[in-house]
Amino acid sequence: MENGILIHRFRVGQTVQLTRDHLRVANDIYFRILALRPFDGDEPLYLVKSDSERHQRIVPQSAMKKPAN
Repeated sequence: MENGILIHRFRVGQTVQLTRDHLRVANDIYFRILALRPFDGDEPLYLVKSDSERHQRIVPQSAMKKPAN
C-alpha cells in the first residue's frame, strides 16, 4: 500500500522468487512476471512462469520476493 492506495510492487518482466510456502509446489525458484492481475481482496496478483515449467501460475504478492542475488 502506498499513500493508502493498493499497488503492485513488482513489474512485468521482472524476475522474482517464491516464498518458502510456495516453493514446495514449484520446480524452480525463479519466476518471470508475465502480467499484472486484478486484486484478490486487498492482495495484488501476478501471472508468473518459470523456465523449467510449461504452465503459468497466478501468485499473490505476499508469496513473492526479489531474488537474493
